[in-house]
Amino acid sequence: MRTCRAMGISTVAVYSDFDSRSLHTRSADEAVHIGASAAKDSYLNIDKLIDAARRTAADAIHPGYGFLSENAEFAEACSSAGITFIGPSPDCIRKMGSKMFARERMALSEIPVVPGSHTDEQTTENLIKCAEKVGEPMLVKASAGGGGKGMRIIRTPSEIRDSIDAARREAEKAFGDGTLFFERFVERARHIEVQIIGDNHGNLVHLFERECSVQRRHQKIIEESPSPALSAETRRRICDAAVKAGKEIGYTNAGTVEFVLDGDGNFYFIEVNTRLQVEHPVTEMVTGIDLVKLQIEVAEGKRLPFTQKDVKQKGHAIEARLNAEDTRNGFVPATGVLRDLELPDDFEGLRIDSGVESGSEVGIHYDPMLAKVIAHGADRETARLKLIRGLSELFAAGVTTNREFLIRCVQSEDFANGKYDTGFVERNLEELTAAIDPRETSTAAGVLAIYLTKRKQEDSEILPQVSANYRNNPFRDPSTKFESAGATIDVSWRQISSDTFVVTRGDWQSTVQLVSFDRRTLRASIDGIQRAFRISGSGDHFVVQSSSSSVELSRLSRYPKAAGASEHESAYAPMPGQVLKVLVEVGQSVTAGDPLVILEAMKMEQTLRATSDGVVETIRVQIGDLVVPGDILVEISAGRE
Repeated sequence: MRTCRAMGISTVAVYSDFDSRSLHTRSADEAVHIGASAAKDSYLNIDKLIDAARRTAADAIHPGYGFLSENAEFAEACSSAGITFIGPSPDCIRKMGSKMFARERMALSEIPVVPGSHTDEQTTENLIKCAEKVGEPMLVKASAGGGGKGMRIIRTPSEIRDSIDAARREAEKAFGDGTLFFERFVERARHIEVQIIGDNHGNLVHLFERECSVQRRHQKIIEESPSPALSAETRRRICDAAVKAGKEIGYTNAGTVEFVLDGDGNFYFIEVNTRLQVEHPVTEMVTGIDLVKLQIEVAEGKRLPFTQKDVKQKGHAIEARLNAEDTRNGFVPATGVLRDLELPDDFEGLRIDSGVESGSEVGIHYDPMLAKVIAHGADRETARLKLIRGLSELFAAGVTTNREFLIRCVQSEDFANGKYDTGFVERNLEELTAAIDPRETSTAAGVLAIYLTKRKQEDSEILPQVSANYRNNPFRDPSTKFESAGATIDVSWRQISSDTFVVTRGDWQSTVQLVSFDRRTLRASIDGIQRAFRISGSGDHFVVQSSSSSVELSRLSRYPKAAGASEHESAYAPMPGQVLKVLVEVGQSVTAGDPLVILEAMKMEQTLRATSDGVVETIRVQIGDLVVPGDILVEISAGRE
């Protein structure tokens, strides 16, 4: 929409029930309601999208990079309605949108492909036979989509059936197509993709490569260009292969040819994404080319305004995706209301693309990505340091995010040296998701105690002429209890002047002098070192963030309820979501690790498993129920003799 506005083009948004007040809805000149919150009732409904275009006299549709962006039927429906589809032709989408067909086509063109197998008969039993031909380790992948949806790694034969079922469900929900195939899993591979763009006059060029090897759950989280893994010769060969792939199918508009690179420097084709990519800003920053503007101009019938020799890589760019997810709990999606969102101050080489703002609700229906932070510098190290700075200054309170995880990734030695692959996160998971340093938690609790004290003093209207510290009887230092990540933090403090406090937690003690204070930011000198803290709270729940950490704290009641003895184990919802499957029955015996319930949130699945042996006593949910974190789903009693 920003690009269209700069080009003098009016915009129309479409929105579901859930998105009626979203940023994208309010950013457009007009917005059309297209249905219920579930994607199948709105953003995946072709008839409603075409009707919205007709009702507003829109003459073109940009499909974005999700939902129907790689759907040939949608592109054809646009054409039939006399509406320009800003993307490749339906024929190209159909050819390359089917990952299975794309593999066969590239192999015939002598472009190396990862060994794999597929079947036209998509019954579970046929798929199992197909998988057995490939062998472990392998990937089961959705033929119709990307973005890590509908993908599972299989390392043992016992995982095949469940992986097929889960991948199919995810693919059907995300793309409306559950077709699957199998591919050999390349260990320690690097994920390299090449941006291509072609016009309707026979011109097609590449805009160099991006590296997308930092992934979790097969979804990219950090991307960069140029790739630190490619030599000049390998870069030339892989970019030439991408252009050859595009020309083989007469590709037009923007697309991405994706490869894996093995440890010996050999690359293999895996798929073509027939759309704009989430990480397109990385390419824009190193080439200076506005890809969205170019997409629109190509769709208007214009020629590419440059040739291959005109395209140069200038400097280095790195992008990190800010997601609503709990990195310390298996990256499960997080929901809530984004109470406060403060983006970094602008400085040269930093770009923020965000789809949310303060007050935005983050729900279970769509992808968890909130924003992208992109840094550009003259070299990789400059870009890396700028990205760390940008992430450090970003503040998002009210919804759990992966901010600290991203900072740790970019700061890690392997990433700094460019020595990483698609297994980077898994191998370094403990380090990347480790709990915050206890000293940081103590500091945050102490700062919050002072913050609440200062607020109380400012808000007080009773006996304003009496000193804030006055008591008419001796009393110990004031104290309070907070809870953070399951631990109780008991903090006491003594105010020794209007702006100086001594804060104590156990054997930790600091002298804290306030430098400045307002309702959002507290700057303090802690044992002689000044730091700024951003604080946001709702009720008794707070976020205290500095440049190095973000700590969530809950103020505990002074009079907690006595804990009662529990006679059974309860399986709780670890995340908000919808119940897809209940895998047990009342009276069934289970052992630790057995699957109980499958939840779905933000197009991803999470299997809830038993934590102890026993017998299912009560099932409190059924298929279709919406749950929130902490809801009891299944109760398990001790095993019967």
